[in-house]
Amino acid sequence: MAMDKITFRRILKWGFINFFRNGVVSLATVLVMSLSIFVIGSVVVGSSFLSGVISSLEEKVDISAYFKPSAKEEQILALKKDLEQFPEVRSVKYVSAEEALEIFRARHEGDDVILQSLEVVGENPFSPSIEIKAKDPTKYGSISKFLESGRYDNILDMDDSGEKKITYRQNQFVIDKLSALLATSRRAGFAVSLVLAVISLMVAYSTVRLAIYNSRDEISVMQLVGASRPFIRGPFLVEGVIHGVIAAAFTLAVFYPVFWFAGAKTSALFGGFNVFEYFSENIFQIFFILLVSGVLLGVLSAYFAVRRHLKV
Repeated sequence: MAMDKITFRRILKWGFINFFRNGVVSLATVLVMSLSIFVIGSVVVGSSFLSGVISSLEEKVDISAYFKPSAKEEQILALKKDLEQFPEVRSVKYVSAEEALEIFRARHEGDDVILQSLEVVGENPFSPSIEIKAKDPTKYGSISKFLESGRYDNILDMDDSGEKKITYRQNQFVIDKLSALLATSRRAGFAVSLVLAVISLMVAYSTVRLAIYNSRDEISVMQLVGASRPFIRGPFLVEGVIHGVIAAAFTLAVFYPVFWFAGAKTSALFGGFNVFEYFSENIFQIFFILLVSGVLLGVLSAYFAVRRHLKV
């Protein structure tokens, strides 16, 4: 057991020696790996951040259907019950004309001009309505088609153009964009990350192969004195781990000012959502992902190079 510990320490020692002895080549490997890990991390953070933003926006997106003043409450509640049977529908909220008026008053509290205009009108200008939220924003189209099918024409209100007062058409562009944005960003990020990861593997592979060539005399001596295969191969794998760990730490250090600078811009763009706050709150999880990515890249490149070029 003592020999195992000594052997492990020697493997670690020679791994660090190889890393520093290769100098510029090791630095180049770390920088290229850092670029790949930076993109991987950006995709992870960006996708998670966008998921949160889109989920929040989806909470604010719904479609509303407005009813004729003559529509009876029992008819509206019957439609509400029919909609609740849809597997695509998450919730349906009935808003009476009186509730709509109270909501409007509360929203414009303090605006005397608007409130006085209600007094001039005299009667309640609002219609009863239902607000529908779908489980998936792509399902709003099918819900709208159900409402427009003609089955409820006797209670659904019409606008001046003769169309039913259903807000899906006004929100359709936003809903479709929200549905497509996240999927597109994930596909693009994954493709770029994959390409850079392959490049990093090739660069790290070349680094280990060069280290094997530079150490060929020492390897021959170790073989002559009976050193085991794990002892000869181990330092190169340790070197790969070092590449990955340093690249992950360097990438995290770069992320901090980048996300700090982007924080204010994303906050303005996404209505208060700040990517730097998201990064700060999840920094340990993000570093873990960077570290795993870096170590995997380093170890895999070293493993393939050792198998291909180290004939022991």
